[in-house]
Amino acid sequence: MAGLAAVSAVDVTALPDKQLRSEILDLIRARNELEAALAERVGSFDARELAQVDAHQATSTWLMNFGSMSKGAGLALTGRGRLLRQLPAVATAMRDGAVSVEQLSRVADLVRRVGIDTVREYDHILAALCAAAGPNEVGKACERIHALVDPDGPDPDGKEAFDKRDLTFAQIGQTLYLRGRLDPDGAAIVQAAIDALMRPPAAGDERTAAQRRADALVDLARLGLSGDSLPEVGGERPHVAILITPDILLGQPADPPEPTADTATATATANATADAGGGDPLTTAGVPQLPARPWLSWVGEVSTALAQRLACDGIIWRLIVDPRTGLPLDVGDKYRAAPPWMRKALWARDRTCRWPGCDTPAPWTDAHHLVPWWKQQRTSIDGLVSLCRYHHGLVHEGQWSLHLDRATGEVNVTRPDGRPYELGPSRPWTSPSHQGPGPGPPATPT
Repeated sequence: MAGLAAVSAVDVTALPDKQLRSEILDLIRARNELEAALAERVGSFDARELAQVDAHQATSTWLMNFGSMSKGAGLALTGRGRLLRQLPAVATAMRDGAVSVEQLSRVADLVRRVGIDTVREYDHILAALCAAAGPNEVGKACERIHALVDPDGPDPDGKEAFDKRDLTFAQIGQTLYLRGRLDPDGAAIVQAAIDALMRPPAAGDERTAAQRRADALVDLARLGLSGDSLPEVGGERPHVAILITPDILLGQPADPPEPTADTATATATANATADAGGGDPLTTAGVPQLPARPWLSWVGEVSTALAQRLACDGIIWRLIVDPRTGLPLDVGDKYRAAPPWMRKALWARDRTCRWPGCDTPAPWTDAHHLVPWWKQQRTSIDGLVSLCRYHHGLVHEGQWSLHLDRATGEVNVTRPDGRPYELGPSRPWTSPSHQGPGPGPPATPT
């Protein structure tokens, strides 16, 4: 760390041209060495399953929360750590600074296609090639190995194709990207169903084939939701849900008028009073919070027009929450298990598993009683939190404990040994798109 501090303290504008060029190359090599050191440690961390010590099922999610990484970056780093444990020659070359992350990614692609046992036979050759060539050349070499090992491609009809089936969703903004593979039987079924819904384009239909195919997939899912063939989720039929404020539902402007100097000051003062710890830097600088936007299940914030269209023929449930803490009203104490309408309130408040750092969607969670039902025989919103099955087990079998602050709606976690959990607290949602504030001074009555 002292060496990094010394490097960072250098005035790069004063470096001679030759030294600047030399230091760039040195730093690139040093970065490769650091990437190797990090990946090897992550690989060992993963092999020891140490993420579970911090209440995480996977190393990638541990990296997301404790390392402030995106999900993709956490998965990639975990994969590099596992790969270097299995390719010692490549690992040594990377440790010497001769292999970059880009080159290693080409080798990882080859492993995914032909398996680690095959690639291990070329470990020393790939290590030497990475040290002498760039990522493109390494990629071409991997293609040659792939062509040698599997010249005819995978068997189009067999267990191997079935075992490789997968489907992943990646959401960027409000767009969902789908990527997957199907075995021949599954592919035929899906394509037959989509083809039936696609149909040839009618006169005036300007959609592309890809657009019509996407619409057919949505129609296929819509047919499933509208029928009775899908299993219940949380005690009721699966459905699309949207949270929307009365003002937006009734068609009132979603965006406030342009603030004047007086209104901007008043807004900033109000936001600072309600926000965590008295206000964030933007609030202090007079930048008000964005207005609440509708919230669509599985997607997040959506436009007002889309929300109003979805609500047009939907079933309306009224839910009143405290605008400061997001805590819904008590909806009864008659039931041991949370009934569907209470789960709606839980979903509105929690959105995901309330364990700090866990993003498991609310429909996949359990309604956990903070005080066991058998002790008080009462089921109410302020006595429940949404927990995924893994973290629900940690509370009961793992002796971790949760505390719901009923004044702020925050959830804090304590380790089995009594130490506070480093992540958190998790906060409730006080409106469709705003999470509640942390502890702060109470609002002054007006």
